[in-house]
Amino acid sequence: MKRFFHGLTDVHLTNVNAIHFFACHAWGTQCHCVECVSLVVPFGSMMSYSSPIAFQMANPVREGYQEFDNEVDPETASQACARQPVEDTVLFHERAATQNSLTSEQAFVHMVKAMLGTGLLSLPLAFKHSGLFLGLILTVVICLICLYCMRQVVFAAHFVCNRNGRDLIDYANIMRGAVEMGPTWIRHKGYFFKQLVNTNMFVSQLGFCCVYFVFMADNLEDFFNSNTSIHLSKATWMLLLLIPMLSICSIRRLSILAPFSMAANVVYIVAVAIVLFFFMSDLRPVNSLPWFGKFSDLPLFFGTVMFAFEGVAVIMPIENKMQNPQSFIAWNGVLNSSCLVVLAIFSVTGFYGYLSLGDEVKDTATLNLPMTPFYQTIKMMFVACIMISYPLQFYVPMERAEKWITRKIPVHKQTLYIYTTRYMGVLLTCAVAELIPHLALFISLIGAFSGASMALLFPPCIELLTSHAKGELSSRIWVKNIFLLCFALLGFTTGTYAALSEIFKKMQI
Repeated sequence: MKRFFHGLTDVHLTNVNAIHFFACHAWGTQCHCVECVSLVVPFGSMMSYSSPIAFQMANPVREGYQEFDNEVDPETASQACARQPVEDTVLFHERAATQNSLTSEQAFVHMVKAMLGTGLLSLPLAFKHSGLFLGLILTVVICLICLYCMRQVVFAAHFVCNRNGRDLIDYANIMRGAVEMGPTWIRHKGYFFKQLVNTNMFVSQLGFCCVYFVFMADNLEDFFNSNTSIHLSKATWMLLLLIPMLSICSIRRLSILAPFSMAANVVYIVAVAIVLFFFMSDLRPVNSLPWFGKFSDLPLFFGTVMFAFEGVAVIMPIENKMQNPQSFIAWNGVLNSSCLVVLAIFSVTGFYGYLSLGDEVKDTATLNLPMTPFYQTIKMMFVACIMISYPLQFYVPMERAEKWITRKIPVHKQTLYIYTTRYMGVLLTCAVAELIPHLALFISLIGAFSGASMALLFPPCIELLTSHAKGELSSRIWVKNIFLLCFALLGFTTGTYAALSEIFKKMQI
């Protein structure tokens, strides 16, 4: 203690009048810091947050912001603390433009596109579980809570980046960074929580792929049974779908699929518009349907709505590609605007879909379309769109698997392992879909289990940890995030239990 304090010059002591002592101690798992009253300056960061003042480091201790020295030089430390203080940590600074940079308009389109998947067509059934008006109210509430949690993640991302001297970050590393700057007793668990998020994302993406198999098989079975003499079971259709799916998933470069994906997005939007027109053309009286459903069915409603937000995982990849991140998080920015547009589409689809189809609504609205050639063609358009979307959802878990293979497997064997992993992944999703061939229940299960964790459970934990690091962990923040955690856990447990219970009942019949 005395050696460090003695190393400060008079000038430095004058510049930092608030210093009572100068101590070196462990910070997180690798970093060392200097503590000056309540000011904490981590070594190795370009910009470090310190409550109540943020200081900018003069120079990193080494090149590369993830490297840290074992000893703290008092002269370097004092110079760092003597830097001109800034009023607040700089968040959402503009990034350098690249070929992959997104404008606000492009990011908006990507956000809306990512959230409008197969879950959208199951919302009329979700409204059957909740009742007409209760479903509308709960959809708005859930969507707004999800939006708030998404904003928590984005703000935490920039705070963690500033602390660690990074410019870009993914969801899993946001969690890791937040944990490693949290209370002492949890800091060493950063890697564990990173892998927890990665595992949840892995399960979520493969779950979407399983749902896609069931969706395609349901619609193919219905189409051929109604229009041809070909009568095959749903399980047989899933096996036949393996042929094109294995072929498509052999493509490792997304750039090859990009033109087909763009065409599929246009076709999907047109098909959804036609389905909405079909709903509007034959509406029942509002009083003919229950306004409030059974309380026991609400968990299934929750799971379906959470599944509809299947684009939560793409928020950070999209934000990372924006040259001006401020336009993503602003009150009239990309995130708020896209979520409100999606909320409007969800509300209209669920409300008018149930009002049109009534209690005859099926697992997906496409199964309720008329048997005319026009609407049957629309059904096949949806199948084609989902077939193209499958490898895009499949890409996320396979990318992580390939990174592991390139690190652990000899170069001459990597290609064999990569393609074997891809084919095993497709076979796995098909096998799970064969075991649980009930589309609505599968959607509710994935939504309640993985969707609720990613969108509702992790963000409050992240904000509590980052607030602790900032020294801003007030009673208001505690109450707010405890409420969000209780809401997430309630939906997670009841939704997962209800979906599994119904699945087991179906399997016993």
